[in-house]
Amino acid sequence: MSTVSNLFWLKLALILASSTSLWAGQWPPIPYSGFEVQRWLSPPVYKPDNVLADKVWPVGVRRVAVLPVSTVLSDLPAEYFSAHDPVWLSALQGTHRAEFVAVTRAELLRWTGRMSFSATYPLPPDLMARIIAHTGAEAVAFLEVTHFSPYGSQSIGLRGRIMELAPNRAFWAFEETINADDSGTAQLFREGLGRKDHLLSPPSELAGIRISPMKIVSYVAQVIVKTLPPRQLVNISP
Repeated sequence: MSTVSNLFWLKLALILASSTSLWAGQWPPIPYSGFEVQRWLSPPVYKPDNVLADKVWPVGVRRVAVLPVSTVLSDLPAEYFSAHDPVWLSALQGTHRAEFVAVTRAELLRWTGRMSFSATYPLPPDLMARIIAHTGAEAVAFLEVTHFSPYGSQSIGLRGRIMELAPNRAFWAFEETINADDSGTAQLFREGLGRKDHLLSPPSELAGIRISPMKIVSYVAQVIVKTLPPRQLVNISP
């Protein structure tokens, strides 16, 4: 084949490729069985944005005591959230930032007469000393439910922080409100349920997915703990 013929076919291929790319970006939604199936990728998954965190995990924090999940809600007893305790403990342990150990509700009740404490509640003066003696921890994790609507328009408000005991300071804190009617949150639930297909309905069709309230907590906890400060790499000289 001559050089002229080769150049002709090369130019034709480039023209067709650019035209195909242009048409693909302009395709409208394709109606299918009453739903608009879009040719776009999944919408962004929920990511927490109200987080304060140190750049690196404190070197001196090797063990963290995790207090039971507390709440300021008056319409639900604190014991209602006892099922949240192992969910958060497992999520934190899965980060491998430190050793996370539980302080149980029974232990707090025996020490203080209360089964949970939020980070904003005045703590008994000897509580931290008891926690240190019982767990050997260098830090304490506080977790709190600030809002909870498990049915209808599902939503949950969460607040948490990890306090380094010496010095007494928070090196990680968050406060989030998660609403199932938000498309990003709905996509988080959808992926958690194992449906990661890329031919999805519009965001409005994703909103309103209804799942178990405990699964909401499980999915959200797994995402929030990813915002913990990373561990500092230690170079070991030969």
